[in-house]
Amino acid sequence: MKNLRVANRYAKAFLGLAAENDFSERAFQDMKLVYEAFMQSKDLKTVLKSPIVRISRKLNIITAIFEQKLHPVSMHYLTIITRKKRAALIEGIAYEYLKIHRESLDIEKVTLVAAGPVEEAIYQQAHAIALKLTPKKNIEFHVIEDPRIIGGFVLRVGDLQYDASIKTKLAKIKKHLMES
Repeated sequence: MKNLRVANRYAKAFLGLAAENDFSERAFQDMKLVYEAFMQSKDLKTVLKSPIVRISRKLNIITAIFEQKLHPVSMHYLTIITRKKRAALIEGIAYEYLKIHRESLDIEKVTLVAAGPVEEAIYQQAHAIALKLTPKKNIEFHVIEDPRIIGGFVLRVGDLQYDASIKTKLAKIKKHLMES
């Protein structure tokens, strides 16, 4: 993503707008949805970044995708951004908004890798470990299912990784047996 400095300014402006209109949590959910849409669609990124595609066409695309899913103020904000020829920044704005919002609420985004669906006991254990690994008070999990770890979980908090997977434990046992 390019122009994160500019996107950061737009994100801060939207954060202020959301706080002013008392819909900060909904704005967070809206920006999460927008960012996920960009992560899932390479075509959306390409069309909005293209200088060949007209602004009216970009507005139609944004309206078709997001109008029924976003709060009217969020939708209006995206419309203004697009009309001002800044549609290429929408992905960066959403990314920066999520980052700023999490920082303001002291939330750490943690990746939890599990072999399958995560049970409540695993969430509780991972939450307790994550709180020890970060100074932040709140944890937001991003869950990834990876059957290669066999069981247990892997927790990524910032630059740190806590590996409690069966795959790693088996590898340690194998290494110990090979050395003996």
